[in-house]
Amino acid sequence: MPVATLDASRKGPARPPARLLLLFLGLWLAACSSDRNELAGPGLPVAATEQTVRFGTPNPMVTFDPHLADTGPQFSSYLTLVYDGLTHLNLESPFEPHPALATSWTWPDDNTVDLTLRRGVRFIDGERFDAHVAKANIDRLMELEGPRINTVASMYAAEVRDEYTLRLHLHYPDPTLLYNLGLSPGLMVSPAAFDNPDLDLNPVGTGPWLYDHGRSTLGEVLHFVPNPDHWNPAFRDAPAVDVHELLNDRARLNAMISGQIDLAIVGPTEAQPARDLGLGVTKRPNRWFGFTILDRAGDLVPEMGDPRVRQALGFAVDRQAIADSVYFGYARPTSQPMASWNLGHDPALESFFSYDPARARALLDEAGIDTFTFTVPVTAGSIPQYEAVQAYLRRVGIDMRIKVIETGSIAAIARSRDYPVNTIGYPNFDPDSRHPAIWSVTAGFNPFGYEDPRLERLAAEAIRSLDEDLRARNYEEYFNVVVKEVLTLVYLQIDDLVIYDADKLTGVRVGRYIDPILREIRIRPRAPAFAGVTGVRRPLDPGQTESPEPRP
Repeated sequence: MPVATLDASRKGPARPPARLLLLFLGLWLAACSSDRNELAGPGLPVAATEQTVRFGTPNPMVTFDPHLADTGPQFSSYLTLVYDGLTHLNLESPFEPHPALATSWTWPDDNTVDLTLRRGVRFIDGERFDAHVAKANIDRLMELEGPRINTVASMYAAEVRDEYTLRLHLHYPDPTLLYNLGLSPGLMVSPAAFDNPDLDLNPVGTGPWLYDHGRSTLGEVLHFVPNPDHWNPAFRDAPAVDVHELLNDRARLNAMISGQIDLAIVGPTEAQPARDLGLGVTKRPNRWFGFTILDRAGDLVPEMGDPRVRQALGFAVDRQAIADSVYFGYARPTSQPMASWNLGHDPALESFFSYDPARARALLDEAGIDTFTFTVPVTAGSIPQYEAVQAYLRRVGIDMRIKVIETGSIAAIARSRDYPVNTIGYPNFDPDSRHPAIWSVTAGFNPFGYEDPRLERLAAEAIRSLDEDLRARNYEEYFNVVVKEVLTLVYLQIDDLVIYDADKLTGVRVGRYIDPILREIRIRPRAPAFAGVTGVRRPLDPGQTESPEPRP
């Protein structure tokens, strides 16, 4: 069924009269119910719409094979529904691993970790999970060398100690390893499915949901039903989940207004209309906006090899104006990648770049450059932000050209040498994980293989140390290099935004990868209706930062 488009720019609710809306919804739900019964996969239950969380995302499903998958929305919108990791992550202590398929762990020495594995777990194909299975997954992960292999590069072998104890052998101490085993690299697949030619489309895991392949259409909507045999009782009241791939922010807002989805990722332009219409809005300061310089030696664009030119890109842009006019207050100017709660944040770096176009022009003159051109790959939802940057750069003689790319392709493009910069809004993770992903000579997002020996030394000492003072000193020095030599140019720290139907859903929070934490969301029990009672304001859900007004 196509998504209706309504005018979300109106001041008031863009909705038909109540009687017509009820009639429309009744007919629509009846049609959907009929369609669902016809399309239901064999043996899988069909959930009613009121028992289904319908999520609108701009991020298409790429693969269900976790060892070949990226981390990010791909991980949290799709993979964590159908797979469990050796560890689990949550927002309460986001940099700490928590028990999952591994219930506990010990370190016999700095280069060895023993995992005690959960008993009584089976994959959806009936295969039993144990240490032999976990080792087979680790072996496959290292053999395939997928996009996130660099995050577990410290690990060189897995050893079965007994039926439910797995030992991991490391090249060097790695305090981030257990954390990263809660992401794509640590998701467990049934070994019987390793050679399935359709594993990328038909996941075989132990997760809380089952993927209903028969009722799903790639590129449109993917259906997931609760796994009745999941080992964790916390998921016994889990709803069904439909993930709708809607690539345009306005399309997702319109789908919310028309009642076709229950929650959605949106941009700042859509957040205020959603709040005006009585929808819930939740946000999380989560990532940065700007560029990461890939062509740091000037191989593709020679001018990019000069740090003075890269600094000119920073001084030329009015950060506060973009925060106000494009992000509507859902962003804050900054000059550094690490947020205030991250190791490596240096208050002295916060305002290293000011809006100073004269200084930008002087830096270009000092470098002997009158003008130069470079191209940035941008997804459709980020066009207004980068058009604003483009206008500021043009004023100092820099011709930044925007190439609109397919949604979902930005990570792959950032690993190529096709562009001198990437425009990924990286989440504010700890520097232990950011270094091997972005700035290390072996980082996946460093396709030109640029090496800075200072960064390699500082990060290596910090990653392998348990001395927090040393780690803090090293990472502050590290990010002084990143900021001042403009290896990454940060303009803003921005909020990720999710809108939702507060009358239906509870437990809606923004996760670490832009999207909501689907594992936490539940259907709100229906309260009895009492005649004459209006204007009741519901308390905030945990993690909700903006409360919706009561609906009429």
